[in-house]
Amino acid sequence: MSREVKVWLVGAGPGSPGLLTIRARDVLSQAEVVLYDRLVNPALFTWAPETARWIDAGKTPRGRRMEQGEIHRLLLRYAKKGKRVVRLKGGDPFVFGRGGEEAQALSQARIPFEVVPGITSGIAAPAFAGIPITQRGLSSEVTFRIGAQAEGSTTGKTLVGYMTVEGLGEFLLRAQNLGFSRTTPAGLIGSGTCHNQKTVFGTISDLAQKAKKSDVGAPAIVVVGPVVDLRRELAWWEKRPLAGKRVILTMSRSLGSGWREKLEGLGAEVWELPMSRIDLIQPKRSWVSIIQRSDWLVFTSSAAVRAFPSAVGDMRKVARAKFAVVGKATAEVLRSIGFEPDWVGPGPGGEALARSWPRKACGSILHLTGSIGDGKFASLLRASGRVVRKIVIYKNSVPSSVPVPVRRSLKQEGADWVVFASGSAAVRFRQLCPVWRKGEPRVVVIGPATAKAARSSGWKRIVQSSEASVEGCLRKML
Repeated sequence: MSREVKVWLVGAGPGSPGLLTIRARDVLSQAEVVLYDRLVNPALFTWAPETARWIDAGKTPRGRRMEQGEIHRLLLRYAKKGKRVVRLKGGDPFVFGRGGEEAQALSQARIPFEVVPGITSGIAAPAFAGIPITQRGLSSEVTFRIGAQAEGSTTGKTLVGYMTVEGLGEFLLRAQNLGFSRTTPAGLIGSGTCHNQKTVFGTISDLAQKAKKSDVGAPAIVVVGPVVDLRRELAWWEKRPLAGKRVILTMSRSLGSGWREKLEGLGAEVWELPMSRIDLIQPKRSWVSIIQRSDWLVFTSSAAVRAFPSAVGDMRKVARAKFAVVGKATAEVLRSIGFEPDWVGPGPGGEALARSWPRKACGSILHLTGSIGDGKFASLLRASGRVVRKIVIYKNSVPSSVPVPVRRSLKQEGADWVVFASGSAAVRFRQLCPVWRKGEPRVVVIGPATAKAARSSGWKRIVQSSEASVEGCLRKML
């Protein structure tokens, strides 16, 4: 986004963080001011810069609310100050979200705006419950309604309502008065697409009673029509092994590349809360000569491998060197930049690599690492008479805080699993999120050093992965 005066009206999608569009993520990553709605999943806030200002513009049924006029005034005020303003709205900004009114206010003030569509819950929630809202031979028309409204004909129709649970009885009564029979299939989906998605199914005559006995809460989508019965055949979301689980990843996004996709594919709702950021260090002139004179180049993290091309520049200069990596996951990253490892350690951790170092692996050793390494790899090998040098090629930095809505949500709703790839991440996350009202999550740690740090910082429900990979952690979760 440029520095021009502009506002982005962004659809946050139906709830699942994985359903946020790429464009929405790009816009959010550069925001300076974000006005967000109540139904926006706090996991999305982690895509904005730490310096972003967050303004709660939500409205709750019979609770606190920011008036629409005040929202318009805030959008105009910050835009005129030259800020990058994002209006983050649940679902799609132009579907029952008053986004059109906000666009009109911006247009009348001659402030440019961009609309970033999102997936609306009226489509997504039924899909996650196994209900296609159109089906050849059953439904060729869909009507979307808000609240308890239900109007129009019934033949070949699916009726979708955006509503509070309290309004369900009235909605179903109006559907019946409209012409739907009492035996017409009906379903209620609460928190659709999220880890806490709940569903209740019945008919127009009994769904309201069943919903009262269940724990389905708002936000909710009601679906009326023959397509609801297709769920018996098409239900898919709850069949995945991590369905209904919230998993928090605390490694940097570069280190955790591919983890979110794998976990989401198994049904998890994934929150990425990096406890470190990887910043490349400007290469020094002396680095190339040191690298060229080394017999072994050693990487004890995937981050170091990714930083290596920037550190060396011309890859032909390392033609004579051999490569050693801490474990299988790091070996795969090394292969992705065009090098086959000559030695793959048992992982995880530099200490394990040093203790397993082959006796025949002679010559000078260069450890390429980050700014917060513990130094055990080099000290152990030096104690055995090896010549080891170290170059710090990237810097680790830690967040000073997490967005307040994120911390509040984790405190109240909790999580099922947290993954720590380093001891520093376990300590920092404990400091930033110390209170869990629904009980602390289970913790997966990579390696004994991380396990020790996690225990010392107060985490109790710990399982240890012996492999620094998403597959190794999944074996402990499933």
